[in-house]
Amino acid sequence: MLAEELLRTGGGMTTDTSQKPSSGRERVQIEALRQELEGAKRQIGALKSEKSQIEAEANNQRNLSVKLESDLKSLSEAYNSIEQANYRLDAEVKALRQGGSVPYPDVEAIKAQAKEEAEKDSEAEWNDLLVCLGQEQTKVEKLSTRLTELGEDVDTLLQGIGDDTAIPDDDDEDEDDEE
Repeated sequence: MLAEELLRTGGGMTTDTSQKPSSGRERVQIEALRQELEGAKRQIGALKSEKSQIEAEANNQRNLSVKLESDLKSLSEAYNSIEQANYRLDAEVKALRQGGSVPYPDVEAIKAQAKEEAEKDSEAEWNDLLVCLGQEQTKVEKLSTRLTELGEDVDTLLQGIGDDTAIPDDDDEDEDDEE
């Protein structure tokens, strides 16, 4: 608006002498309008800068709000979970006070399941040991064949090998049972 007024009053720079201000009063008005225009430009720049800062702050606050809402939702879910557990425990306490039975896990079933899993694990380990034993037996047979080809007496070489690593008898268990 100020710029339009400035142009109307002759504040624009033209080479036409007919539009030059003819009096000092007009020159003063033009200069005053020019200064107002510069002030308005500075004010607009300051307002734009302030607007950018406000928008950045609003964006930060929006992000913080989203995070806080997420945290609140997590806390709400945790609280609901605690409430459910509390309700269940209250019901158990009430049943115990009234002499009722509380559903406890079936210990025997758990033991049976654990035993079954242990047997599966030991069976798998046993199978692994058998595979290893078969591989070692194959190696021994190949080595024995090669030694025989080289003219060595394999039976003489194998005498005494493995005697010191024999599996001990289970006699100790029998003695423990008798005591």
